[in-house]
Amino acid sequence: MKKIARLMTLALVVFALASCEDVPSPFGTVTPPKGDSRGSDIPPTGTGTATDPFNVQKAIDFVKELGADVESETALYVKGKVLSISEISASYGNASFILSDDTEGTNKFTAYRVKGFNNQKITDEKMIKVGDDVIICGKIVNYKGNTPETVQNTGYIYSVNGKTGGDPAPTGEAKGTGTQADPFNIAAAIAKCKEIGTTASTEKYYVKGIVVKGGTVSGGFGNVTFDMGDTKDATTTFKAFQVAGTDGEKLADGYTVNAGDEVVVYGPIYNYQGNTPETSGKSAAQIVTINGKKTSEGSGGTPSSEVKAVTIAEFNAAAESTDIWYQLTGTIKSLKEGDKYGNFNLEDATGSVYVYGLLSEKGGAKQKFQELVAAQGLQAGTKITIIGNRSSYNGQIQVANAYFVKVEDSSDTPGGGESGASSITVAMSSLGVANGVEVGTKTLTDGTVLTFDKGSNNNAPKYYDSGTAVRMYPNNSVTVTASKKIASIKLTCSANNAEGKISASKGTIVIEGMTVNLNGIDDTTTTITNSHTGTGAASQLRIASIEITYAK
Repeated sequence: MKKIARLMTLALVVFALASCEDVPSPFGTVTPPKGDSRGSDIPPTGTGTATDPFNVQKAIDFVKELGADVESETALYVKGKVLSISEISASYGNASFILSDDTEGTNKFTAYRVKGFNNQKITDEKMIKVGDDVIICGKIVNYKGNTPETVQNTGYIYSVNGKTGGDPAPTGEAKGTGTQADPFNIAAAIAKCKEIGTTASTEKYYVKGIVVKGGTVSGGFGNVTFDMGDTKDATTTFKAFQVAGTDGEKLADGYTVNAGDEVVVYGPIYNYQGNTPETSGKSAAQIVTINGKKTSEGSGGTPSSEVKAVTIAEFNAAAESTDIWYQLTGTIKSLKEGDKYGNFNLEDATGSVYVYGLLSEKGGAKQKFQELVAAQGLQAGTKITIIGNRSSYNGQIQVANAYFVKVEDSSDTPGGGESGASSITVAMSSLGVANGVEVGTKTLTDGTVLTFDKGSNNNAPKYYDSGTAVRMYPNNSVTVTASKKIASIKLTCSANNAEGKISASKGTIVIEGMTVNLNGIDDTTTTITNSHTGTGAASQLRIASIEITYAK
């Protein structure tokens, strides 16, 4: 009887449950929207390594935990299916595309401007397609708190459908044993890193190479990172990662290792994450020599601040700094016979300054001034260009840490220009400004002043040997100030005229191809502005020469 009662009870329960299936949910069925990772039921997986990459969901969760715009400390591996491709360019060598854990786009992670295999520029614009299984590697971030993605220009494609680009092969023959007397070349260093594996060696090695991509000390860390190759144009490189100065010296902010420098480094090495041969970081390795000298000897590293071309008056008015470098052009006032130090007065039309200890080159040997005198024919009256820091001693302004650049044509006078009775023409190449240096203010031979200003742009007008022109970027300007009224100005451009988007405070602009004419000025000053609002070469006003015609 008890068994019959239990069976009847069970039947009633089953019937009641079945009846509930016909009762509608009070709120309807909730379906997470596509692309909203918060509603994704895909489990996060992976540890972010090459052998165990994050899936898209784990990458999303990881960057959200970091917070908005906080980058991961290290490069991480993320795998997913290519959902869409917004750009893949062989010209720029990178690609941007969306990864998801499925083909429906349930969750999304942006691979933003990543390079190709082995962190090299993309050359094949068909290397990926929608639906491919891709693993990328790079630092990741939750951009503006709503877009999980790789940090721009830090990522690369590790594999496509299981195929990797393979390890970069050393170019040339591996040479050296890694000792001080017989350092590894780059090919040998790469081979040794592969042998060592992904854990830094306990033994330290010497590696010698040419800097392919330079680096600059910043943030007070006292070390610098740069890439080395067996040649200056090498595509296979070894990374000197966070290396200190000679003998472990802490390098000053602004110290720069330049492309083309010959460097020997010493320290533990390994194959970081299995694909980047490098030294162990955080100053575990050091620069032994750079261009044959210790870092403490001014071995070729320079401050990162761009060199500013100024008059002597502007130099004298500047604040003292060992971080800012100035280019000065002037005439040697007098030289002490037999002086080995290189101490003398330099003057231009705006003033005079004392040069203390001129070296023959950047990082050159001290007390060798007579060798420079003999080699360059220096004497009182010689016009030269030098670079140095603003300093002082016992109240006297000095050019400190100075080094020689070149002897100027003796027929030139400050500012350059060929002057006629009613006009003057000046080629930008005659202004005495080094390649890639800000132009600043220049006084022409007839006293007219050209003042180049950056305006609201981050970049100031600079002179470049390519095109022998001054490049004025959007919102840059040049003000022409004369002692008499100006009738017209003609700018001859080398390649770009800012697409004709040029304005002037006085006068009417007429553009004829690469010639910009400013007529009807009838004043002693006018300001010409690049009014372009875009970016790229087309937005630049590249001035090769300026012809100024004065009113009669």
